[in-house]
Amino acid sequence: MNRALIPYYFSRGFLSAVFGYLVSTGVGLVTGVVLGGLTFLGFLWYAHSGRYLIDYSTPLLPLRRDDRGNAIRNRAVVVAVTVGGLSYPALCFLARLLSINLSPGGLAVALGVVCYLLVSNWLFTER
Repeated sequence: MNRALIPYYFSRGFLSAVFGYLVSTGVGLVTGVVLGGLTFLGFLWYAHSGRYLIDYSTPLLPLRRDDRGNAIRNRAVVVAVTVGGLSYPALCFLARLLSINLSPGGLAVALGVVCYLLVSNWLFTER
C-alpha cells in the first residue's frame, strides 16, 4: 500500500459508504453493504491496475490517463455507442415481434456498458 494514496483511499471509502447507504435505503442493508464494498474494491483496482498514471501533487484526485489510455477509452466508447445504438432498434423489433414487455432502452444501455468494459479491458491487455 502506497502511503501517498491514503487521502485517495479515505475519500473513495467515504464515497463508497455513501453509495452503499443510498442503495441500502431502497433495497436492503446487505445489498447496500455488498455494493458499497464492491465500489471500494473498484476504486482500489483502478489505483493499482496500472491503467492510470499517479500524480502525487493532487492527493484526492491522483489518477491521470496517458495518451494510450485516452486512445483506448475513445475506441471503447465508439464500440459501446455503436452496439448500444444498433441494439436499441433490434430490441424494439424483437419486443414487438414476440409480444413481450421489455425495456429496450435499458437493455441497450446495459449492452453498451458491458461492451465498453469488455473492449477497454481487452485493449488494455493488448500490448
